[in-house]
Amino acid sequence: MLLKILITGIAGFVGKHLTSYLTKDESKEANYKILGIDLNLKDFDSDDYKKHGRKIEFAEVDLTNREKVFSIIRKFKPDQVYHLAAQSSVSYSWENPVETFRVNVFGGINILEAIKSFCPQCRVLMVCTAEEYGETKSEDKAIDENFRIYPQNPYAISKSALDFFSSVYCSAYRLPVFISRSFNHIGPGQSERFVISDFARQIALIDKDMQEPVIMVGNVESCRDFLDVRDAVKAYNYIINRGIKGQVYNVCSGEKRKISDLLDILISLSKKRNIKVEIDRSRFRAIDVKTIYGNNGKLKAHTGWSPEYSVEQSLEDTLDYWKEKLG
Repeated sequence: MLLKILITGIAGFVGKHLTSYLTKDESKEANYKILGIDLNLKDFDSDDYKKHGRKIEFAEVDLTNREKVFSIIRKFKPDQVYHLAAQSSVSYSWENPVETFRVNVFGGINILEAIKSFCPQCRVLMVCTAEEYGETKSEDKAIDENFRIYPQNPYAISKSALDFFSSVYCSAYRLPVFISRSFNHIGPGQSERFVISDFARQIALIDKDMQEPVIMVGNVESCRDFLDVRDAVKAYNYIINRGIKGQVYNVCSGEKRKISDLLDILISLSKKRNIKVEIDRSRFRAIDVKTIYGNNGKLKAHTGWSPEYSVEQSLEDTLDYWKEKLG
């Protein structure tokens, strides 16, 4: 039986890793067809996927264009949709709140409406965010899915709206929708807009004598839950295939880590010694939640998922990625 999979945001950090995960088992190649869509594929290198021939197709689609989204889903009629596409930068969302809401909420609603109209049995994973939880009263308690939502930045507000829309479409129209509240992803290929990848890039530049041995940082005293992107996409696959529709799943490591501790690990991987760290106040967020870390017990219990990558391996692979990219 041919399984037709639609991936939105395929050219992004998570989209590339998800596609690699779905296609890594060559024995499954004849049993799937993937349509990957993104807003801009001009600079997207699809060489990694050419070996799969016609099993993977690509299309440029603006998800806020209702007619285009409806046309794509009406023709393709997917069996599964991984909705990854988003404006996912918190800092950018403060500068562009309207654009963030337009992309994240209206784009998601168009996906839901099209699925309702043309393939209501399609299983849909809506990737949302742990930023929805906001600050918690107890910093020593891991957040589970029953915690109240209290978003404190425009990105989190937009994803909270999509989270609620997804739940309502599942209950009102019986669509098999699954929701992830994803904590921080890290790993090779991530944009330098994100904190750990930014650190890794700066260290790679220092190692290549392209930057003075000084790392500029923002608030490194915050604690976050960091999960390797390769474990995250495995979780997404497990949720859409083994999860319970209408349920919310935390996708996280379950461990609280201070950002400064991860910075120290990265610095220890450098060839240089005596690297200095300097605070750049312009890198601070308008509101910065001190501690966010999650409980992944529900995800494990419902799907059998477990992470494979240590944070040390993730950091080393991210640094190696930047060293290779910088030449």
